Amino acid sequence: MTTPDPEDFVEEQDVPEFTTILVHMYRGEIQRSYHWRSRLDTTTNWAILLLSALITWTFSDPSNPHELLLFSMVFIALLLSIEARRFMYFNLWHSRVRALERDYLSRSINPKEKVTSRKWMSDLAEDLKTPHFKINYWEAISHRLRRVYVWLFSICILLWLGKLIIHPVQTDKLSVVVERAEFFGVPGNIVFAFLISFFFVNLLIAFSVPKIFEEGNWDRIRKDKRQVEDWDKNI
Repeated sequence: MTTPDPEDFVEEQDVPEFTTILVHMYRGEIQRSYHWRSRLDTTTNWAILLLSALITWTFSDPSNPHELLLFSMVFIALLLSIEARRFMYFNLWHSRVRALERDYLSRSINPKEKVTSRKWMSDLAEDLKTPHFKINYWEAISHRLRRVYVWLFSICILLWLGKLIIHPVQTDKLSVVVERAEFFGVPGNIVFAFLISFFFVNLLIAFSVPKIFEEGNWDRIRKDKRQVEDWDKNI
């Protein structure tokens, strides 16, 4: 059986009608990517507002505990995990926008280039039928760490150190700072060791993500047959 050629399909269509289809598709994918971009901004704003509020309260009085800054890192890490998942969806819809801009719109308005549809139309059609994530979860984590969360963690750790140095009274002795870092009975040196390890693990993930999902079906939005059938019913 001969596989239909997308270019033959295009040639058989009415050009204005085909252009209208692509225009509406482009507008729809723009709206989807904008929606998920807004959701990314929401989680980032939550992280910044949470950290700002806890910093303000912690430094407002010398008796306020430094542990709250450490707890803020837990919540920031939770928001990072949520945002990474949202970034995977944003990247999915945005990739379709870029495909239309790169392979159709940019060539349509350039008299020196010919619009070729054979490859990109096939890829786009398959992606519409069976949506796949374009990056895995760890790549999304890595991206958001590099862009936002490594810096939030850095600020949090530096201000936590500042809190230990100036409250309850300012000191320049390292031994006193380590002693003040005691956390629910955990010695200060262990707390320091954990934070240093945590920070360098985040740096490692941010700038050197292992390719642990190169094979398999990690990128499928719906992974089993029943989920795919439910997906199709809801379209």
